[in-house]
Amino acid sequence: MSVTIVSQQGSHLLIAEQGRYAVIERRQGHYYNCHDAARAGIPVDALSEIATILDTDDWTDRDTAQATFDQIAQRGNELAQRML
Repeated sequence: MSVTIVSQQGSHLLIAEQGRYAVIERRQGHYYNCHDAARAGIPVDALSEIATILDTDDWTDRDTAQATFDQIAQRGNELAQRML
């Protein structure tokens, strides 16, 4: 299965695979599930192994994933502005 990065904002990515979408985070050379921080990440060169960090329930339709991604990006922008 081929995973595609649809959009990126800061450390967060909206990804797609076979018509389903999810939001993940890229930090310190790894990808992480945004919904379950307890899991270990996968190396950035192993995006094809995304099933290691995402369960079936982590995938959703495009509109829902885009809304989640936009909300996370907005929170990140607001945090960055407060830190200035």
